[in-house]
Amino acid sequence: MQSGPSIAKPRPKRRRRICRACDACYKRKIQCDAATPRCNWCHHHDIPCTFKRNQERIQERSESHDSSGTQRLDSTAIPIASQDVTGQLAAPTRQSGSDLTFTVGPQSNLHVGGHTLGNLCTFNGLPFFSATGRQWIKERTGEDVNLEYTSPRPSTLDPSTSNGAAHAVPLPDKEFLYQLLDGWQNSDLARLFPFVDRVLLESTVAAAYHNETSISSPGAESARACIHAFTTTCLHAADKQHGHRVIHTVDHLQTAHDLIPRMMHESVTIDGLQAILMLSLCSLVITGNILILEMLLASAIRFVFHLNGHLAPVYIDDDQFRRSLHVRELFWICYIMDREFSLRAGHSPCLDENQCDLTLPDIHRTATEFLAGIRLAMLQSEVYHRLYSLKALRQTDAQLLGAIRDLDSALEIWRMSIPTNFRPRLIDRETNAMDTPNTIFQLHYLYCMGMIHQASGRCSSWVQNQDTSEAGSSLAISVEASRSMLQKFLDDRLEFNKNNLRFCLPYFLTAICHLFSNILFNPTHEGIDDDLELFMSVPTHIRTRVPPEIPRLTAYHIKLFEDFVIELGRLASSAIKRAREGFEHNN
Repeated sequence: MQSGPSIAKPRPKRRRRICRACDACYKRKIQCDAATPRCNWCHHHDIPCTFKRNQERIQERSESHDSSGTQRLDSTAIPIASQDVTGQLAAPTRQSGSDLTFTVGPQSNLHVGGHTLGNLCTFNGLPFFSATGRQWIKERTGEDVNLEYTSPRPSTLDPSTSNGAAHAVPLPDKEFLYQLLDGWQNSDLARLFPFVDRVLLESTVAAAYHNETSISSPGAESARACIHAFTTTCLHAADKQHGHRVIHTVDHLQTAHDLIPRMMHESVTIDGLQAILMLSLCSLVITGNILILEMLLASAIRFVFHLNGHLAPVYIDDDQFRRSLHVRELFWICYIMDREFSLRAGHSPCLDENQCDLTLPDIHRTATEFLAGIRLAMLQSEVYHRLYSLKALRQTDAQLLGAIRDLDSALEIWRMSIPTNFRPRLIDRETNAMDTPNTIFQLHYLYCMGMIHQASGRCSSWVQNQDTSEAGSSLAISVEASRSMLQKFLDDRLEFNKNNLRFCLPYFLTAICHLFSNILFNPTHEGIDDDLELFMSVPTHIRTRVPPEIPRLTAYHIKLFEDFVIELGRLASSAIKRAREGFEHNN
């Protein structure tokens, strides 16, 4: 008997292997909970949670069956990490369909007191006041964050008089100008920022006051802008009063700004570069107008390249060499400001180091403070590139902690290179020890210390276990540096020009955010009430020391800073109360 035709049995389908761990967890070899839309690790680090390996495998299978009509996947639809304007990774949001797109929310670039909050991190690695950062704060405090006291973008208020009307003022009397010059040359600020050369300034005066142009000062409008900017800088740097100083300062500042468009129609001049850099310092120190500062710095950098300041001077004759040496000094001022602002704002530097000769100036012809400022700027450049650039945000834990160790050592080398008579320090060995006159270096040292070590909060193993001694001690250093800065200020051991207190707001803001994060992370720790009282005392101390008449934009930034600190104090108090109530309930 012949059997019927055999029936082919269906082949068992091969199980498709799907990646359970997201790309970030897979790369770090840590367990992934595969939660949607983001796993726990990606959620707490505010980064995209992608499964790119699944997409690639599906695409390979699609290509192998393309002849059967299978739809080909477009690899360009696979999302990648994007960077928002604060230098932090932007969080993905799910739109219609299955694709993930990346958006920057309205609170992604918050500013307070001239500092971008996105470049600060809470002690679990979250960008400060980002969406997930605010969620973490609410978990610790039980309170929503009030964003009313932050600015969504750099302030664009103009630095003119109180009614907003710009009006030109005449050049200062020449006798008064030379009095300012004498006072400027004897000031600490002049050794840090040698904006003018006394010999070359004679050509500037001739062009500005008498229209007598020369090789050194070929443009009269540039010379006038330089004189007005120099007057503003000197008036704010001076310790003694000069009549109605604040009103005159604002008028000269506004007039210098008004001359910039006319100055741009002239050739690129040393006077123009001096004017732009002095106005940049005024934007940084006096008004806090960060948007104008960005535009001025960008212009100054182009002036520097046109004047060959990015190259070491070459001797041809005495007059030419004097001009070249001064332009080189202006290049270094530009470099210092650019690196300082980059770290503060979380933006990449405007000045490309690869296109510049960074040979340090002759130590025998350069003020010690200026040389220390240049070396500090180089260190700040390293801090940004190794800890806060987009590439740095993708480091492994080992790379991150290695960078922190290297930068901490570099900071100590810089500190020890400064003469002992004004060398900054973390903690005073003696109770009554007075700080050195150079307050700027003390602020920068403590600020860099905090910015270097607070980055350890991004260490994933520490975030998960909260028991990594190396990263934990690093965060403790940032807290101690912050305490030291604020305590020195409250004890009046930092010597400030009262008109320039606004300049210190970003440094104080960073220190306060570190103490705030530490309170939320350890709300029951011994001495936590002292930290709260410490940072809450800062606004009052500032308010009692600023002069009664200050530029309105300065007053605006100080008020914004005060309200923001009060809000942090409210949240910190709630965290402490919540933790203590929970402790009492459990016991």
